[in-house]
Amino acid sequence: MRKRKSVPPPPSKFFRFPEITVGNFIIEKGDIIKIDGEWGQRFKFDCLVTNKETGAQWIDCFEVHKMRTGVLRSFRLDRVKRIPKRRGKRRAKRGTSSTTS
Repeated sequence: MRKRKSVPPPPSKFFRFPEITVGNFIIEKGDIIKIDGEWGQRFKFDCLVTNKETGAQWIDCFEVHKMRTGVLRSFRLDRVKRIPKRRGKRRAKRGTSSTTS
């Protein structure tokens, strides 16, 4: 069998970028976000999409239900809410001070 020639994909009018800035925070691909108006649902951010011809922008993200990804959905940028990343539990510092003199 002969090796087939690969054909380059046709040029797309959409530009995808894997991160966005909301307020002073950067949301990267895979971060969990909430969408204004979508009550009780969380989404996993995928990318920021820009139409090169019209200049329209939106985000693509996946629904998350019970920590499993689901359907791909698209929303306008003004509806994004950031969910802060969880911090680890802080351990109390134990000092070796004696109060008896």
